[in-house]
Amino acid sequence: EALQDDRFQQFYGYSHFNPVQTQVFHALFRTDGNVLVGAPTGSGKTCLAELAIFRLLRRRGDEKLKAVYVAPLKALARERVRDWTPKFRAIGLSVEELTGDSAPDQRALKKADVLITTPEKR
Repeated sequence: EALQDDRFQQFYGYSHFNPVQTQVFHALFRTDGNVLVGAPTGSGKTCLAELAIFRLLRRRGDEKLKAVYVAPLKALARERVRDWTPKFRAIGLSVEELTGDSAPDQRALKKADVLITTPEKR
């Protein structure tokens, strides 16, 4: 219910956010302010990134805005690509990886709704 969009709700197999997610939900999903989240591994930070992406995608209208997710390591970027590609595809959105391991397809990058990248060098 809090997400106000069944497309976004289908990302989650649970009905309530955990305490960390609950604390920052409003800032991520209802405001345009910057948010920095520091929380332990396994505390739901990926979900928080999804909430920020949902806000952008929900509010962009006809603009072709992109969400950019920066993972600290290429392995984590690949994990996000594997997890998010089918989830976002199911709601009509595309995900592309930009890590420097291969030459990016410029058309795919231009069309992508979500770009996943890393500052890690080859």
